[in-house]
Amino acid sequence: MRRLLLLRGAELIVFAFLATIPLLVVNPYALGLLTLLAIYGILLIGLDVTVGYLGQVNLGHVAFLGLGAYTAGLAVTKLGLGMAPALLAAMAVGLLLGGLLALPALRLEGPQFALATLSFAALSTTALNELEGLTGGAQGLSLTRPPVFGHALTPPGFYWLCMALLAVVWMLMRNLLASQWGRAFEALRDSPIATDAMGVGTYRHKVAAFALGSALGGLAGGLYAFNFQYLQPQSYTYDLMIILLLGVVLGGRKSLWGAFVGASVIVLLPNLLSNRHLFQIFSGAGFAAALAAGIRGLMKKTVRPFQALAPAVAMGLLVVGGMLVENTEDWRKAIFALMLFSVVVGLPEGLMGFLSLFLAKLFRVPHAPLPEPSDIETILPPGSPDGAPLLVLEDLKRYFGGVKAVDGLSMTIRSGTIHGLIGPNGSGKSTVVNVISGLYTPTSGRTLLRGSVLPTGSLFRVAKSGVARTFQNLQLFGELTALENVMVALKGVYRSPLPLVLLGLARLEERRAQADALCLLGRIGLRDQALTKAKDLTYGAQRFLEIARALARKPDLLILDEPAAGLAHPDVVQLIEIIKRVHGRGITIILIEHHMDVVSELCDTVTVLDYGKVIAEGTPDEVKRHPKVVEAYLGQPPEPDPSSGAVPQPA
Repeated sequence: MRRLLLLRGAELIVFAFLATIPLLVVNPYALGLLTLLAIYGILLIGLDVTVGYLGQVNLGHVAFLGLGAYTAGLAVTKLGLGMAPALLAAMAVGLLLGGLLALPALRLEGPQFALATLSFAALSTTALNELEGLTGGAQGLSLTRPPVFGHALTPPGFYWLCMALLAVVWMLMRNLLASQWGRAFEALRDSPIATDAMGVGTYRHKVAAFALGSALGGLAGGLYAFNFQYLQPQSYTYDLMIILLLGVVLGGRKSLWGAFVGASVIVLLPNLLSNRHLFQIFSGAGFAAALAAGIRGLMKKTVRPFQALAPAVAMGLLVVGGMLVENTEDWRKAIFALMLFSVVVGLPEGLMGFLSLFLAKLFRVPHAPLPEPSDIETILPPGSPDGAPLLVLEDLKRYFGGVKAVDGLSMTIRSGTIHGLIGPNGSGKSTVVNVISGLYTPTSGRTLLRGSVLPTGSLFRVAKSGVARTFQNLQLFGELTALENVMVALKGVYRSPLPLVLLGLARLEERRAQADALCLLGRIGLRDQALTKAKDLTYGAQRFLEIARALARKPDLLILDEPAAGLAHPDVVQLIEIIKRVHGRGITIILIEHHMDVVSELCDTVTVLDYGKVIAEGTPDEVKRHPKVVEAYLGQPPEPDPSSGAVPQPA
């Protein structure tokens, strides 16, 4: 209750205060700025979905503002539609074009994605400018704000409408980002490979997120058109895009409050630049804050010297520039660049990222209480392993150019067993599991799961087929808690359609997911660290967490890729116990491991690879004494002891 009062109470107070402003402020210019704040708030919430949650630099969001504005304007002027249909049309155009742009663009990463979205923005501006018969071209498009329910909207009335829509978008996005959708957005930013391997589907979630953000851009554009009632293509250019990015980064990524703060800043910036005295005060305060934060970081050794001093130097240049130049508006691009540099380097989490830590300590906001863990019987009911073939590899080959990483491998994994896969470095073990799990496409051969051909070249489709895996190199979602890591992968829990999620009507489903995830964390000994971020766990705990996350898929086949790599002896002992408990539920396991003591204690059958081919198969004791295995590990044929006939064992 205290948590709800603190978090929801702050929202109610802010929106209630904003709702009373037209009763207190009679200055039409000030009211216009506050209306623009609400519009930019919606716009930045949409942009933050891509920049904050997907981790992509989106330089095309300004295009959706323009396209939404012109769609709403044309719907009113050409089609005679009212305000509500015009705004819905603006959202629909943003959603449709955003989805179409996302399909090719999100196959790119980093600078390539940024350039693709920048090209779209340039193309949109050119199209709006050249289609003179429709948009008016450079002459612009004038429109009249349509009435609502037969009543003309006065400036205060339109302000209330924009604030109401901001509140609705705020509530819907809060519900969405607190759900499985929000966790999926964060997970795919941290590790797209693991997201696919957990059956989430990286690409489709990226497209959905980008299209959603673009739809909000279209809605903001429609409101923008009705606010200014005059549209011109040159209003939606690169300059505005930089300001929007500055707002997201300065306010704080992955935060609704950050979007609100960022919107406030970018609405005020033009006024700061037009008033030299105000700009000097602002830049001076920024310099003092950057210098104080830098000195504090150096004293506590939490930042590097460059990270501490560079923002202060950049803000110092703004102070000096404010004293030397006569018109600060002429230097707006340089000013925006210095501010963006200062924030990215010195305050990467933005103002709300910094303030949230301070406010959490000040008010001691408690975590939401967790439910009682589910019964393991309901999550992983014991199977009835019958020893029948579960996974069959038939003449599997995987070549990398002229390198035959896997060369004609045939192997059978039987239901209910722990099947070890060992071999010297470069023998093809990891390639085999990468082919089975769908990370690699086989050059030739077949993989059968329970007699059906397993999909190839798709981690997502293989995960849906009943195969889960861990990774040799950890692929956790570092910014999510241990509990959320497991919740992302849970199978068969999330059934509520998106409209119910947006309305906050899927909370019982969330509680069940928490209970199931807590149960799985308890099985690996991490229940007490459920609310710890994955990146803050010990290395051993991170290894165990990957197993719990894979178990959340309720797999028919679990692949453990060198789970003991880098573990200390006590953690290895705990790992063995965890694997025994997992196997006790009837789950079939493929274990790739270099620790022969782990293999010997756990495995029923062991297959040994060398140069992508099987050189031995049998029980652990049998393969350890096999001449070809000894030769593969030691590099020379074994020399039997004449007196005993014993064969040397591999190290």
